[in-house]
Amino acid sequence: MKILTLILFLTFFISCSDKESFKTSSNDRPKYALENILNYNKEDSIFIESRFADCGEWGGHNEIIKIYRSEQKLKLTYIKFKVDCEIRDSTGSIIQDKKFKKHILLSNSQKLALIKYVNELMKFKFLKDEISHSGNSFALSNTKGDLKISHFGNQPLLLTSYNNLMTSLNLPRVSFENR
Repeated sequence: MKILTLILFLTFFISCSDKESFKTSSNDRPKYALENILNYNKEDSIFIESRFADCGEWGGHNEIIKIYRSEQKLKLTYIKFKVDCEIRDSTGSIIQDKKFKKHILLSNSQKLALIKYVNELMKFKFLKDEISHSGNSFALSNTKGDLKISHFGNQPLLLTSYNNLMTSLNLPRVSFENR
């Protein structure tokens, strides 16, 4: 009889415990959002700057993506430059001429693509550095100066990742023939 009473008491005690403490709710997961990396003021922006080796060791065309907040929404401005490898300024640098500019109001899927690209840039920091006079350059920074990631070289993963981002943003991909 004592055992039966003990079993009933333990059953009652266990059934009255806080079962919610054992459950994991979706609210416990951190919320990753591109908006979180920008301050709420208009001065804060993120820049993705890329330079491609159209002209070999002399460099090539630049592409700039600026991500910023405007009217409480995230927007993006993309600028692509063109170069003529034969025309240089007085210092010997290739002259960049603006070829294309586009403004985009970012969709949720485009924000996720940007987060993925930033994550990949960070992951690529663990790749072995290349020593080369010619290559593509990929950089991420912000106006506050507390975010800086950059890569240089001919690592195919870098260009593939960039082109995946460009496809997600409905922007022109960098062709492999231009290198």
